[in-house]
Amino acid sequence: MRRSPVLDERKQLLRNKLREKLRRLSSAERARRSQMILEKLSSHPRFLEARSVLIYVAFQAEVETRPLLEEARRCGKRVFLPRIDSKRGLIQAIEVEGREELEPNEYGVLEPPFDSTRLEKPRNLDLIVVPGLGFDRRGGRLGRGKGYFDRFLREAKQAYKIGLAFDCQMVEKIPRASHDVKIHEVLTG
Repeated sequence: MRRSPVLDERKQLLRNKLREKLRRLSSAERARRSQMILEKLSSHPRFLEARSVLIYVAFQAEVETRPLLEEARRCGKRVFLPRIDSKRGLIQAIEVEGREELEPNEYGVLEPPFDSTRLEKPRNLDLIVVPGLGFDRRGGRLGRGKGYFDRFLREAKQAYKIGLAFDCQMVEKIPRASHDVKIHEVLTG
């Protein structure tokens, strides 16, 4: 995969712009909007039908997802959290069953400890709740620039992929490279 310096620069400028917009949201506004977005997701047909769900743990100003973890468990779903394997440049799906101890990784993102008995292949997931700094309505997603989620999503071809975003994270068009994976839908609030 060849990277384009011009595309990388466009993406980085957009990341900076979106981070600034997110910084302007008060914590009360983030909490209110997160609750609205999670209500949309918890009543979404794809969520209701899914038997296995990967849900990210919110980092910095992302849509807060912890209540969704509890809701998914209450509904009897198998719940997975992403864990970064930075040596291999991959995300691993680790099943969580209760209030596991989450630990910050090298980027400060909370994740479950590695447990090979709880590891799931991406192709076995029904639904993936995808984080991002920005989204567009055509399935474009702008991550943090490491490519971890794109590599994971590429392996999860059959899973329905839903992004969660505040309205300020929606843009007309996300610059895309050939390796960027589209998602199916974005829920906003």
